[in-house]
Amino acid sequence: MRNRPPREPKPYALVDIPQQAPRRTQAVTHQRFSGLTGQLKLAITVVSEYLFVGSGAFRFNPRRTRDQPDVWYTFCRTRGRMCIPGTSLKGAIRSIVEAISNSCVSQRKSGETIPEPHRPCRFRDPNAHTLCPACRLFGATGLRGRVWFSDAVAEPRIKTEVVKIGELWRPHYQATAGKRRFYQVKATPRSDKRPQRNFRFVEVVCRGGRFLGRCGFENVCRAELGLILSALGLSDSRDGQLQTAFTPKLGGGKPRCLGAARIEVVEARILDPAGGGILGYMELRGDELRQFLSNCLRACREEGMLHRPSWDQLVAGLQPRTGSCPKEVY
Repeated sequence: MRNRPPREPKPYALVDIPQQAPRRTQAVTHQRFSGLTGQLKLAITVVSEYLFVGSGAFRFNPRRTRDQPDVWYTFCRTRGRMCIPGTSLKGAIRSIVEAISNSCVSQRKSGETIPEPHRPCRFRDPNAHTLCPACRLFGATGLRGRVWFSDAVAEPRIKTEVVKIGELWRPHYQATAGKRRFYQVKATPRSDKRPQRNFRFVEVVCRGGRFLGRCGFENVCRAELGLILSALGLSDSRDGQLQTAFTPKLGGGKPRCLGAARIEVVEARILDPAGGGILGYMELRGDELRQFLSNCLRACREEGMLHRPSWDQLVAGLQPRTGSCPKEVY
């Protein structure tokens, strides 16, 4: 019997699903403006070696040589420019919000066991059904969310490359029952360009590539906006300075340690009802912006929106790790 190669260490961090049930309250609807409504301008910088967001399309090289790929998956584009779709951003940030706010597990994979209190929320009547913090913000079946993301478009002259990564296999969920899984930040092994069985080629953006996008929000309180900021990887120190607590993973190839990105808020526009109705906005930049974001983060902690044990586990698990990501089976 042929010996199988040893499996490499699994490149993900686990966050426990708390024993206590999510704190479910009534949903906020959209009949009128209340609380905070506006947009955050985001700058997204690739900090891992590569970022890959697939378009679902292929590109062929009919003149390839023996040491070059003949086909690869292309990066997502809008109007000819590379981009991270808003739906990808929303899904990645929602999964973090669910973890750090003790919310339901909205996406259940086949074979995955979810504790009964954390089964997905159900919504039909805003007066009869209550939702967890993540579903109140991002929506549920029958309820439009109060948070959205635009496509984040790459800045000009961004550096790209075609790299080879191991094929991606379906994980075994029995080993992580009762936990949420987030992929760690590790180095991606460099490899040659020769076609190889169980490997694929993908078009990636290299480290330092920068994208610009927006996060919109409607009728949120300061604590809820602070929860969104926390999911972007932000935290504040005692003196009110903003810090990057961790770098979220975006796009595809996360099991091969692609996709870590630092997300920064560079500008905020907040609806000002006293400043001319729906067209009156306050624009926040510099120290004024930092103070506003810090106040939101503080409100999130003080009002109990942030589940501290889960936050601590996630921050510790997503710190950069030494060693390289698994290249093959793990």
